[in-house]
Amino acid sequence: MNPADELAAAADKLRALATAVSAPEPALQPFHAEGCDVTQGRTPGLYDVATTQTPELANYIAAMDPTVGLALADWLETTAAKLNHSTHPGWQDHVEPHALTVARAILGGQP
Repeated sequence: MNPADELAAAADKLRALATAVSAPEPALQPFHAEGCDVTQGRTPGLYDVATTQTPELANYIAAMDPTVGLALADWLETTAAKLNHSTHPGWQDHVEPHALTVARAILGGQP
């Protein structure tokens, strides 16, 4: 798999993950901001989305919602297309090292 293929694979994975947790209405989404009524459990009520030790961790988790994932997927996909069009596979990891680092983190590979 060349670097452009890795970028495209990461974009596909991220888009699938972000789409799987997205819903058109906030009440239908499986995650919410603090205080939203969530009804995905056995009984309606408030459920923790993720427990954290600090408010900073909670803020970070909240900032990384599916819209961020979809934006990253778009960036990775666009970068992969650009590399496939204009860069020899042997040079792709040198031309877009930051995008490749993100893609490998998403795919669980080496940075």
